[in-house]
Amino acid sequence: MSDVKNVWKDQQTEVNAMTSLAEVRTRAAQVEARARWRNAALYAYSTFSILVSAWLIARGAFPAMRYPMLLMVAAHLFVLWQVNRRIAARRLPEDLGARPAIDFHRDQLERQAHGLSRAWLWYALPFLVPFAWELAIMLHRIQTGEAPPDAPRLFAVFVVTGALFWTAVLLGFSRAALKARFEIERLKALKAE
Repeated sequence: MSDVKNVWKDQQTEVNAMTSLAEVRTRAAQVEARARWRNAALYAYSTFSILVSAWLIARGAFPAMRYPMLLMVAAHLFVLWQVNRRIAARRLPEDLGARPAIDFHRDQLERQAHGLSRAWLWYALPFLVPFAWELAIMLHRIQTGEAPPDAPRLFAVFVVTGALFWTAVLLGFSRAALKARFEIERLKALKAE
């Protein structure tokens, strides 16, 4: 009797597949929406920074910082390309069945988790090079006496603010990667059912 009961429980029914497919589509839409909001914030930040840098360069403000600002603009453009390539959400095609939908969603999450876990390389590092260049220029101006008297305090504020900002950014990316990994594990469990 228990063999018949186990066979009945383990059988794949169309209703169970449809429930799983609806759940996968709902979860995929939620993950996609979160990724789009995160990426929209990154796009807005980069756009604002590019516009401010372009305005400062065009105005001739901070002539010693012109080249680091140009490099920062290039870093923003590179990072925008990487955001789109590595962590952008792709829509779940409508014509997929339950198993292919799970596989597609899992593959997208794995791509995003991989990109998010390596954000220090493709996101932070391109910005840290021009930032370090700007700090080196500030330090040189302080040491040569070209900077105003309050420049050492401003330099310290830039260093501390930069360290806190990049720590928060990398922790945010790590948290998003962890959430993607949890979702991947949930999909693996769903596929195993």
